[in-house]
Amino acid sequence: WVARYYLGGSIARAIAVDATGNVYVTGESGGAGTYNDYTTIKYNSSGQQLWLVRYNSPYNAGDEASVLKLDASGNVYITGTSHNTTTFYPEYATVKYNSSGIQQWASRYNGPGNGTDAVNAIDIDGFGNVYVTGRSEGIGSNADYSTIKYNSSGDTVWVRRYNGTGNAADIANALTVDGLGNVYVTGYSSRSITNYDYLTIKYNAAGDSVWVKRY
Repeated sequence: WVARYYLGGSIARAIAVDATGNVYVTGESGGAGTYNDYTTIKYNSSGQQLWLVRYNSPYNAGDEASVLKLDASGNVYITGTSHNTTTFYPEYATVKYNSSGIQQWASRYNGPGNGTDAVNAIDIDGFGNVYVTGRSEGIGSNADYSTIKYNSSGDTVWVRRYNGTGNAADIANALTVDGLGNVYVTGYSSRSITNYDYLTIKYNAAGDSVWVKRY
């Protein structure tokens, strides 16, 4: 099958499939007076649309979903960047929907530098805690890794930032959680304008840094 969706310039960026063959896609599409919104669609295994949900920020500005994750109960977690017209820069915005497409919560994060904050990865543990990471502007530190743990209700449990040497760009691209709740984040960290390293961090479940390794 082929399923199409169009509204005001629609761009899909992530996809997932559940155990019964339902397909979930997310990205962005234009809204009526809301610029672009997160747009998430669930199709059944035959390609029939079961539901479509949209997330519009409180600012009616650009909202661009970039990653999607499912849990064993059929809940859907979407995250990406959402513009704040007060700071004029995007923030993290993470949304949870239940299996019927009903929004459970939406949590936002604006870094201390009031600059560009962009999510690149998401994961979920066995207790329904949600972890996101990406880049976030610091105060005088350029872009930093910024990793957040939310509980199953969308409340922030902890936020951990990493600023590398020289206050240059540090951008997290991937994240995973193990069965003990340890969180592993990796991406790249600048030593100078033209030199970048792998930079991998392990946090324990409480958000304490266990180790940081560069390559």
